[in-house]
Formats: sequence, structure tokens, C-alpha cells
Amino acid sequence: MKTTRLAAIAAAIVAPLSMAGLAHGQVSDPLIPVGTLTAFPTLVQTGTHPTLTWSMMHPSKVIGSLGGNGNGNGNNTTGTDTAAVVNPPGTIIPSQDVYVTVQIIGTGPTTCSNTPNYTPPATDLRLSVDGSTFVQLFYGTQAAVNSSQKLYIKKLRAGQRLDLGGRFVQGSGWSNFYTTKSANLQVVSLVNGDLLPVGSSFSASNMASYLKPYFDTTNRAKIGPLSVLVLFELGQTNHSQPCFDYQDQAVLLTFSRNHPNNGHGNNLDGVDSSNPGQGKGGPNGAVDPSGGVDDEIR
Repeated sequence: MKTTRLAAIAAAIVAPLSMAGLAHGQVSDPLIPVGTLTAFPTLVQTGTHPTLTWSMMHPSKVIGSLGGNGNGNGNNTTGTDTAAVVNPPGTIIPSQDVYVTVQIIGTGPTTCSNTPNYTPPATDLRLSVDGSTFVQLFYGTQAAVNSSQKLYIKKLRAGQRLDLGGRFVQGSGWSNFYTTKSANLQVVSLVNGDLLPVGSSFSASNMASYLKPYFDTTNRAKIGPLSVLVLFELGQTNHSQPCFDYQDQAVLLTFSRNHPNNGHGNNLDGVDSSNPGQGKGGPNGAVDPSGGVDDEIR
């Protein structure tokens, strides 16, 4: 998702439009930019002025070669397809019928306090399709993350809206639950080449090790053309704080026209016509609750 720094006059013009879509923490218009305006410091002496930072995120497209028969659009001569669009701040909407694969690549809520021997708490990753109830895909700390594991594989129809949400364990309860529809750019979705919103503390110097393979030396997302990188800021709402760094949870989504069946009978949904084995998943992209079972073990 593209990010830009605008002059104050541009912010004054655009802010009422973009913020209107965020009044209740959700985007109402399917394809409009959204943004935030932050001030640092928040308290100033008489005669001095804070630094104002306006950060805007624009709609973007997930474009690449989907393979299979035809391009799905009927008029594409370049060999590429628009698989989906990203609706700011992060809702993903397929442009055609496609399979989506979800993988968590890292988790670890950061803190602005200098707590000795701080241990990042467990996080909770959830997914919703077309406004349905958010269902859990992952719960745990970084030690439980297997970035190659496909947590979710399902065929989505064109126009269905895919949202992700997250929170972390806080004391005996939960932190606030933020989603790809939340205001304040708490969760953002990036396509290949995108920068994070202006004003965040994300940088190469403080980047978590699990994120380094997914960014280049200029801090632009370095992912496949048919992938979306979803980054979560779960513990901080003030963009000026050093811990507002979008590293509390990171998820990779990948689109394909054909089912990502590995042909060995142990793919997530258990579907393998040659050897269904012990997997109990259903056809048509249904999720297999026994996805960790090797279907070829009798």
C-alpha cells in the first residue's frame, strides 16, 4: 500500500474525506485513501510549534501471474492478473475467484517501557470473510511460529472481503482487538514495493529478525507479486512512540488460481485424490482441523 507525506494544506483538504471513512473504525467506501495526522511533541510551550506528520495510505493491487487457464479478466495480454485489491487500511478483496493461503511469519509485541527481562506475550491471530465472526488461526509466542506452515487455505469468490485481526495476552485478559478495518492504521496490508506509513518507528535498525527477509535495504516490502504482507501494531496507539513499529504480529497471504495442493497427501486441507489418508479435510478449499497430520502415515 503506497504511503506519502503531504503538505499541511493537502492534509487539510484530504483529511475530512479520509477520516470520514474511519469514524467508526472501519472503511465505508471500498476504494478511498485513509490516513492519520500526528503531532510531536503533543505538549508545547507558548510560541513554539509541534511537528505535524500526515500519513496516507492508498488502495493498491495484487498483480501477478496466476497461472491456470486464462487470465480471469478476459482482456489481459501481459500474462499477469489482478488477483485482489487492498482497501485501506488493510481489507483484501479478491478481484476474481482465487485461493488464499495464510501463514504467520512472526509475533512479539514490543513495549515502550524499560521492563527488565521483558518477555513478549502470546498473540492471537484471527480471520474473517465477508464480515463473518473472526475465527482463530494462531495463538502463541514466537517459539510456536512455523513460518512455512499454511494456517489457512480457502477458495474465495470475487468481491468477498478478507480481514485479519489480532490481540495479545495482557495480565489475566486481552489487549484491544485490532483488525484490518481498524482506525489509526493499527493494522496495515502491504504489497510488493510498499513502504510503511510515515511516522512509524519501523526501521532496519530495530527490525525483528523474522521480518528481515520481507524487506529490502530501503525498508520497502520485498514479497512476491501475488502476496500481501499484513503487519500489526497491537500495543501502542501513538504513532510518535518508539514502540509503534508494526512488529507485534506479521502475516503473509498468497493468492493462486489453482489449489496449492502439494501432491503428497499432507497439505493443510487433507485433499489429495491419490491418497486422502488420515486427513479429514473436505473438498473445495475446506479447512482441515487435522492439518498437522501427515496423510501418508497409515
